[in-house]
Amino acid sequence: MFLQIVGQNKRFCFISGIYYRSIETIHRYFRIVLKADLKLYEHLIKDPEDTVPAEIMNNRKFYPYFKV
Repeated sequence: MFLQIVGQNKRFCFISGIYYRSIETIHRYFRIVLKADLKLYEHLIKDPEDTVPAEIMNNRKFYPYFKV
């Protein structure tokens, strides 16, 4: 349910129709999973690196668009 709401931009009322749950129940579990994800964000999300891969840097076709 959480991934459908976040990843596919579905609404709580749409999800409640699929899973035959009340909107309140969907909202409660969504918040539980969201809070758990926020506690684990340092382990789940990696910050982008400032380096450009060599394949892109050495290719004139791509590098002008990836300059830092």
